[in-house]
Amino acid sequence: MKGIFNIFSSPNQNSNEFLTIQNARADIIGEMEAIIQYELHLSQTQDQSAKNTIEDIVSEEKVHVGQLFGLLFKLDPSTKENFYKGLNEFNKENNIN
Repeated sequence: MKGIFNIFSSPNQNSNEFLTIQNARADIIGEMEAIIQYELHLSQTQDQSAKNTIEDIVSEEKVHVGQLFGLLFKLDPSTKENFYKGLNEFNKENNIN
């Protein structure tokens, strides 16, 4: 996560709530990076046992992303509001109900 940790060094933003929100965001990034890495590994193997194992891990990582977004939405309701606003815009632009 290049450059991400400078957000934690802001002297005016060191409250526990702020750090918890930023940690949740950083953890989401970490889970997404793990998904990318595992899916790359999945594409590089022909071994069925490896594929089964990696697919299961990828599925778990995606659940973790959902859990972390739930946490972030609870801690920062404006993020939830904007997330759904963006999702609705995407759905509208792509004729998705």
